[in-house]
Amino acid sequence: METPTQDVSANALNGDGGPTDAFVANALKMANLNALRMAVYQATRDPELEHMSVSSAPFWGGAFDIPTLDEKHAEAVRQKAREYIDDGLPERQSKPSTTDMRRMMEMFVGAPVSDFAFAMGKNDLEDLEFPLGVEWDNEPSNEAKQKFKVIVIGAGFAGLTTAVQLSRLGVPYTVIERNAGVGGTWWTNDYPEARVDIASHHYQLSFMKNRAWKYWFAPQQELKDYAEAVATKYDLKRNIRFNTELTGAKWDEHSTTWRVTLLGPDEQVETVQANALISAAGLFNAPNMPDIPGIATFRGKMFHTTQWDHDYDYSGKRIAQIGVGSTGAQLLPGITKKAAHVTVFQRSPQWVSAIPGYRDAIPEEIQWLFDNFPYYYNWYCFLNTFINFGADPEGLQNFDPNWRNEGGIVAKRNDAVRQHNLGYIQEKVGHNPELAKKLTPDFPPFAKRPVVDNGWFDALNRANVDLVTEKIERITPFGIATSDGVERDFDLILLCAGFKTERYLWPVTYEGRRGMTLEKAWSTDGARAYLGMAVHDFPNLFIIYGPNAQARSGGLIAWLEIWSRYAVKSVAKMVERGIRTMDVKQEVSDAYNTRMDEAMTNTVWSVVKTYYVNEHGRQGTNMPWYPSRYYDWIREPNLDDYDLT
Repeated sequence: METPTQDVSANALNGDGGPTDAFVANALKMANLNALRMAVYQATRDPELEHMSVSSAPFWGGAFDIPTLDEKHAEAVRQKAREYIDDGLPERQSKPSTTDMRRMMEMFVGAPVSDFAFAMGKNDLEDLEFPLGVEWDNEPSNEAKQKFKVIVIGAGFAGLTTAVQLSRLGVPYTVIERNAGVGGTWWTNDYPEARVDIASHHYQLSFMKNRAWKYWFAPQQELKDYAEAVATKYDLKRNIRFNTELTGAKWDEHSTTWRVTLLGPDEQVETVQANALISAAGLFNAPNMPDIPGIATFRGKMFHTTQWDHDYDYSGKRIAQIGVGSTGAQLLPGITKKAAHVTVFQRSPQWVSAIPGYRDAIPEEIQWLFDNFPYYYNWYCFLNTFINFGADPEGLQNFDPNWRNEGGIVAKRNDAVRQHNLGYIQEKVGHNPELAKKLTPDFPPFAKRPVVDNGWFDALNRANVDLVTEKIERITPFGIATSDGVERDFDLILLCAGFKTERYLWPVTYEGRRGMTLEKAWSTDGARAYLGMAVHDFPNLFIIYGPNAQARSGGLIAWLEIWSRYAVKSVAKMVERGIRTMDVKQEVSDAYNTRMDEAMTNTVWSVVKTYYVNEHGRQGTNMPWYPSRYYDWIREPNLDDYDLT
């Protein structure tokens, strides 16, 4: 656990140095009632708190459900919390058993919890240093450990997590990072207004919690600082080679190692060997430069959002923004406040939804509760976990034939989200019917990645902003020409064009057994992998956030840890048992992908072109099965799925 760093301001302290009565009362008023109730119950086992009524409140139009305590209990909960504070906050009860913990989860939810929700949720409630840690089954000698070397590619959260796991096991490793520091996507994406769209208290590592987040949804700098804190606490930088690119990896059958070619900061080429490779390069690592005629002829300033030029002052400039996905929606509000005029070029609209308090700082009263009120922080984190992992994804991404036969579009739940979002569009821009029409998608919610409103609609209402939906024909030396014959002049063109997500591990050339490359292996219909992590003929290579691994629900950081655990557990088994090669069987991989294709047929992901869909027209990003099922498959590597030497 980290040491809390946020203190109470001086004007909120009484003469004894503690918080004033008003400060405490305000904290309890701000607190999540259900989390507060469970914190008091865990500390006191007050029976009156046990039987309070809980209902499920829809969030994001029903995309998620929030277990919510009936408001009629509010006064009683706050009174009991106040009495507990006045009593000195004693932790009166012993650590709950597994049975007690599950029972308390069900009190919180107001209904039974699944095994999967329990497995994920207990990571928030148990006081374990490494709840998802890898342990030896039969720890080998130090000599055996030192003989096995691992190369980890990327020092984002996936790479840092993997490095921590390998450090704990004592297995030698080197992390290859092309940037000058840690953080991965949060090092690269430093454009104005960049922030996460998952709650900060769920977007954190299980072994690096209790951080005093400044915002409910952390901005880029705070996430970059968090990655730095992880690397510092676990002394990872001594094993990270910064400003170094992996340019090629070739399997050597004779030595059963990977020969890896590196390009160092001094442009020197070096070849090193490793027994295993773990790619933590991620899905969003290769910027997508749009293929627009004339793009090289523009004489003004132009850059991709991942290559933001912080020395360029865009105040008073005429700006073109190409792209309206998550990056574009985040970016627009900030630049409109300084630019003379912004023209947004939209190829297709997005479903944009509001999250209450998305840009808000965390009040010091709430941080005081996190730091001082036993278990409140744990139950608040559990709330975020349950919303993300405990939620039933049924009806969100699958078509319901019975519902459609009755006149529905997708399924009852998906259609409810659609109506919620349509209402939000009318609320924000309904006064401008033409603009509202341009901003209304013709595809189902969740067919593309949902976008959080960072002030997007408000920015489009500004007098210095235009939305253009005509197709871009070409970029000229002075601006952009569209299909309606209009050419607009600009000082700056911002490319919010996303990433080359379909080309996993690109542009590195990986050559496995018998000269097989990933390009050849994936030439038929795009990238495929067993469990999203292993590719036949590429032994001892594990991919974190690989093909079709993106789960239907749950925060990304938790899944990064789960994928990392699978990869490192595989390494541990190899070292323990003297396994030299671990190559997924062709028939196992083929059968898995056949089942996956069948499960994919009834989903909304292929109804519209998006980064989910590759150049072959196949959806190669998302996992079609429910997360609980997928989680069972990757909790532990099944060595029967692999050819072993």
